[in-house]
Amino acid sequence: VVSRGCWTMSGGARKRTLYVGGLEEQVDEELLHAAFIPFGNINEVQIPKDFKENTNRGFGFIEYTNDEDAAEAMDNMDGAELLGRVLRVNVAKPMKAKLGASKPVWSTEEWLQNSLKEDQALADAQEDADDLTPMEDPAVLAAKQKGLMV
Repeated sequence: VVSRGCWTMSGGARKRTLYVGGLEEQVDEELLHAAFIPFGNINEVQIPKDFKENTNRGFGFIEYTNDEDAAEAMDNMDGAELLGRVLRVNVAKPMKAKLGASKPVWSTEEWLQNSLKEDQALADAQEDADDLTPMEDPAVLAAKQKGLMV
């Protein structure tokens, strides 16, 4: 099951979903599927992408249809080599919710206070800049009013 780009697992899928780390950049879902299919039927293979680099992030997930196949794959493939890289295969753990990951940054009091300070500092700097605008010499102003200067 994939939810908004994040790997999620139901309670029963935990033991049959494997984390596979140490993937080479060229490994795609098709190759990972081919490497793990000898151990049983696979429901899904997912390799998260680094969108800036357009490469995989060095790990993936494989969900088997049953726990025994997943256990056999883990026993056989942990420490195995794929495209010259040693694989680490473990039972996947559910994603931990990061503190504040589900809330917008502006919903915290700290962000609001920092933002207000920045706004005030900007306003103060603008006010200071206005104070620094040179005033014209009264003699120059009088000359301009008489049309002697432009």
